[in-house]
Amino acid sequence: MRRWLGRICWLASGPDADPNVAFDWVSGRVGSRQNPDGMRSVLHTGVALAAAGALLDLLLLARHDWVQWALFAFLHLAWVVAILVLTVLNVGFLESPEGKPLHSVGGPNTLTLARGFLIPVLVYLILRHDYGAAALGYALVTSSDAIDGWWARRYEARSKLGIVLDPVIDLLLHLAVFVALFAAGLLGRLALALILVRSGLLAVGTGGLHWWKGRVRIQPTPLGKCTGLLLALATLALLAVAGYAPGRAGALSALRLAVDVLLTLSVLHVLAIGAINLSRPTDRRAP
Repeated sequence: MRRWLGRICWLASGPDADPNVAFDWVSGRVGSRQNPDGMRSVLHTGVALAAAGALLDLLLLARHDWVQWALFAFLHLAWVVAILVLTVLNVGFLESPEGKPLHSVGGPNTLTLARGFLIPVLVYLILRHDYGAAALGYALVTSSDAIDGWWARRYEARSKLGIVLDPVIDLLLHLAVFVALFAAGLLGRLALALILVRSGLLAVGTGGLHWWKGRVRIQPTPLGKCTGLLLALATLALLAVAGYAPGRAGALSALRLAVDVLLTLSVLHVLAIGAINLSRPTDRRAP
């Protein structure tokens, strides 16, 4: 029994010897100007990505005859500014896991920011029932999630900012996409409830654990990787079938069921991670 419990814990949280180190996200450093070069790099990168996003918005709105263009442009701009401001406020964490300051935002973090900036585009396409274009966009966005992780590991470009920014953007992406899929009628109430529970557990649970325990270990896990990959594939297939073969009701129903099952596993995984973090010793270091 102990052996099986050990395997379950390994699937849920990964090995303790994982090189992805835990670190303290000290609130006193939020908003500090400890890294002016890094701040300039974040601002320059953000402005460049926002300009590229504006060109994409023009193409997107022209494709849909400028329907609700003012509202979409305003909301997209507000979203981009919000992500950029939060990144700038946490620029003090633009450093290597060992604590060495980084003077450039770097390629992996640039991809992560771009993924976050594109979330409203996916939501707009889904709500406009342009599922074919949404499938292509979702494939591009989710593949960038794998590329930035590989890039950071391959070229030793990992940063504390990126370690946290990547899962936060991933959380926002899936929450927005699944809520949009529910609003468009492609997913049911169970999927909506599951994604809201998962997102709430991650947001509130992580904050609570950090306040109580002093640190939360942030690292990929075998079960999380597997569930995330299957969920992304199921979501992509759902959008593709809805966009290119909308008459295949049986396939759509099967994919909805698959998404419900995978979201249930994802919620259980979050609960397991929380339980394992609670079992770890408290480390309340002073800022």
